[in-house]
Amino acid sequence: MSRNAQAGGETSRAPSAPSLFRIIQPRLLIIVIVVVIFAALSAIYSKAQSASYASSARVFLSTDSGTLGANSVDATRFVQTQAQFAQSSAAVAVIAKDLKLTESDVSGRLSTSPSDEGYFFVIKGKGPSQEAANSLVKSAEAAYGTLLTSYGANSEASVAALIKLRDQLVNEGATAGQGTDVAAANDATVRSNQINQLNQKIADARTGSVLASSAIKLAEPPVADGQGGPNLLRNVLVAVIVGLLGSIAAIWIMYQRRPTILDPHNPSDTLGVPLIAALEPGRTTASAAETLVSAMSAVMSPTSKVVAFTPASRGDLAADLVSSVAAAWSDDQGVVLILDTSPSSEVRASLEGLPRATSGELPRWAHEPTCLARSSGTGRGHILYNRVSPARAARPGGLAPILADRAPVVDLVILVTSALAELPMTAASAIQADAVVVITSTETHLKELEQVPRDWPALAERVVGVVHDGRTGIRRATGNAAPERRSSVDTITSNSPVGGEGPPAKRSGMDPEATDRYARPAR
Repeated sequence: MSRNAQAGGETSRAPSAPSLFRIIQPRLLIIVIVVVIFAALSAIYSKAQSASYASSARVFLSTDSGTLGANSVDATRFVQTQAQFAQSSAAVAVIAKDLKLTESDVSGRLSTSPSDEGYFFVIKGKGPSQEAANSLVKSAEAAYGTLLTSYGANSEASVAALIKLRDQLVNEGATAGQGTDVAAANDATVRSNQINQLNQKIADARTGSVLASSAIKLAEPPVADGQGGPNLLRNVLVAVIVGLLGSIAAIWIMYQRRPTILDPHNPSDTLGVPLIAALEPGRTTASAAETLVSAMSAVMSPTSKVVAFTPASRGDLAADLVSSVAAAWSDDQGVVLILDTSPSSEVRASLEGLPRATSGELPRWAHEPTCLARSSGTGRGHILYNRVSPARAARPGGLAPILADRAPVVDLVILVTSALAELPMTAASAIQADAVVVITSTETHLKELEQVPRDWPALAERVVGVVHDGRTGIRRATGNAAPERRSSVDTITSNSPVGGEGPPAKRSGMDPEATDRYARPAR
């Protein structure tokens, strides 16, 4: 049955947009692990931090016109500027020199903050001891006062500039003093007044420099703020929030880059074929096989003899599911042939646990030592297994001689192919089947399915449905188990003992890899 034939009887579904909860739900364990790691690292870091002592002092400023220099100056901005000035690089350099510390150490332990309640700012300092914190605040107050006298209106540079201007006026008066007209007399009067004013300013500046800065009304002595340490609870809480949000964001980004199946209908919507079975996590293998056989009977044409089981990615198709489907299909005294063309498969290992075949009416090639023959669980049907190399199956028509020789004498041929992620090898083998059933799981990447209808229309035409195997635990356990090497398969005759009568005789040596040389028709 082709996809075009199915499209007429089925309404197309639009791909559903995944919600954030459905994306993170299968990955909750990862999120929990990340959050725990972040919280543990935060706790370790907080415990490793040593306790520190704090000290503070307020510096009250004068905001009169004499200090501000102009009535238009914003006093609030003036306080903010002075607070930054007390923490400037020049102040840090003076403090570091006074306390014999590095400038980076001083910068990390010193801070200033202007007050919103008055014309003062607060100097805060930290240290390994209370004495060190108090010394830092004291040195900061002294450095601030020193910088004000060095760079303010009473600084030495300002006094020198005033003296230079006064001396210039004195020299000009001495040169122009010989004139007797009225203009010269007026200039001499003005010049004399300027010199007197400069002398007064020079005296005030020198007095102010001696009395320190006029901008500082009061500098309080340092006040101990006590011992402080890292807030363990706050740090851990912040780390938990950061870890939670970071892991969710990382999972979301990774999902957008490589989206996986969150809804069983996602792969069927992508391929444009029906979802014939959704195997829930609680289903047993036998129950899942019965469901899958019924679903395949409903979508396959009665003339279809060869059906390909194609996993979307490696690990999506469980070996026990293949053997259980073959056993369920052969229960009506039928014969099911499994042609395994996947690069690595454990179907043979799962079949070897079934009873040996006892019928003497099996095809001639079933008696070959390299053809594994088993009876179904009820003993009413028979399962034959042959391994075909992926290289031969990937050739155009590589399976045609085998199918022409063996398909007519069996009830059903199950062709186990490579995963869709291994295209084009999968396409070359799967298109030789009458119908293709795609097996997906919760870890299947949708981008691997999107390329099938786009790039491989011949393969897409043979896909009759999708089976979503949600049995994550069973699938992983089956996919990771190492198959056990068994001895060579016994030849089947009419006198072969029933499977329950005893184990097959062991032979020396290991069974060689059963490849296409065993699956060629006998000549």
